[in-house]
Amino acid sequence: MLFSRPQRKPIFYEEIYYINSEQELVCRFSPYSVIKKEFEKIGLDTNGATIEELMAQISLMFLEGYTSKIEEDPYYSLGQFKQTEFYKIRYVLLNHLKELGFYLYDYKEEIMPEKIKAFHKKINEQK
Repeated sequence: MLFSRPQRKPIFYEEIYYINSEQELVCRFSPYSVIKKEFEKIGLDTNGATIEELMAQISLMFLEGYTSKIEEDPYYSLGQFKQTEFYKIRYVLLNHLKELGFYLYDYKEEIMPEKIKAFHKKINEQK
């Protein structure tokens, strides 16, 4: 389940955001109503889905989006892909899910599911 929460202990220090079609700023701490609409716009149903399932679906979207660009242009780079609106939208939503997962488990790796824990460890190693 997605929800809004107060900023307690942000994990990601680089703020990524975009402006949606309603001219709203969307970032990883956007209200639930905004985030839910954004998931619907990209075709993901959040009802009954776990955080890990949604993260996997977004990751698959990244892969499919990038490979389709490479099929069109073999010289297309990952750097170019990361500049697209397609990438930015999904990246913000993925970071929302990660932050939500960390928050739900009170930032304690010992109680986090494996996939969320892996993201948390990776981020902490980068600090």
